[in-house]
Amino acid sequence: MSFTTPQSVPGGPAQRVLEVQGRPPASLLDFDGDVSFVVGEEMRYLVQGAGRVTGDEVRFHEKDGHGGKDVRVWQVRQDESHFVAEPVSTF
Repeated sequence: MSFTTPQSVPGGPAQRVLEVQGRPPASLLDFDGDVSFVVGEEMRYLVQGAGRVTGDEVRFHEKDGHGGKDVRVWQVRQDESHFVAEPVSTF
């Protein structure tokens, strides 16, 4: 069995979400269910998985492309006029 390391994601401040399912995000409901979104300004990163709206944020479980194993968990929220996402600890 082989295992590939997931692409690293820069830490630090939340990154702007550029698109969800190929279009600009309009509401947190765009992140609910099985979707994909793109984050980053300089270095774009595709996040694929499943999200769930919980209050004023989305908890999004990123999955790998090989069997749906969890890679990391993201928090998505609206920040002023745009949406941002950041990886979060799950413990």
